[in-house]
Parts: sequence; structure tokens; C-alpha cells
Amino acid sequence: MAIRDIENAKQLRKQGERLGREGLSQRINKLVLEFAEKYPDGHYREGIMLAGRLHAIFLATDKGDYWREVAERGFYSELRELHIFQKEEEAQQVIQPD
Repeated sequence: MAIRDIENAKQLRKQGERLGREGLSQRINKLVLEFAEKYPDGHYREGIMLAGRLHAIFLATDKGDYWREVAERGFYSELRELHIFQKEEEAQQVIQPD
């Protein structure tokens, strides 16, 4: 792990301690609702940027905390489901074969 990564991790943990579960949850809700309002039909670049911001909040949680356990459950749930997700073009091909 690079020194910069270690510094970032320390800063995130510090902010996680400051905000606590409630503050981290409020931040997540704010980011997700802002994204949904600004991009009701989705947006590729902004969507992946949102994923990065949510990842930073995940890293701000304490490893022994319940919130981390909940986030990890979400991670593993997506890990299982991501392989069955189809892009819209793939789904259309299944519906309308050539």
C-alpha cells in the first residue's frame, strides 16, 4: 500500500469516527438522492463517480462496526448478482433475437 493510500485511509477513518453511523448514513442518502434527482435516467460517468464516493464512505467505517458488516453484505450480494446483470443491449438481443 502506497503512503498516499495509508494517509487517505487514516483521513477516512478519522471522518468516519467524527460522523458516526448516523452521519455516514446521512451522507450516503444525500449523495444517492442528489444523483437520482440530477440524473433520473442514469449517467455512466457520474454513476461510476458515485460508486467511488460510496466506496470512500465504506472505507470510513470501522472494521469492527456493524455498519461495515452491513456494507460487506451489500458488497457480497452485488458480487453474486453482477455476473447475471445484462447491459440493455444484451437484454434487447435476448428479447429480439436476430
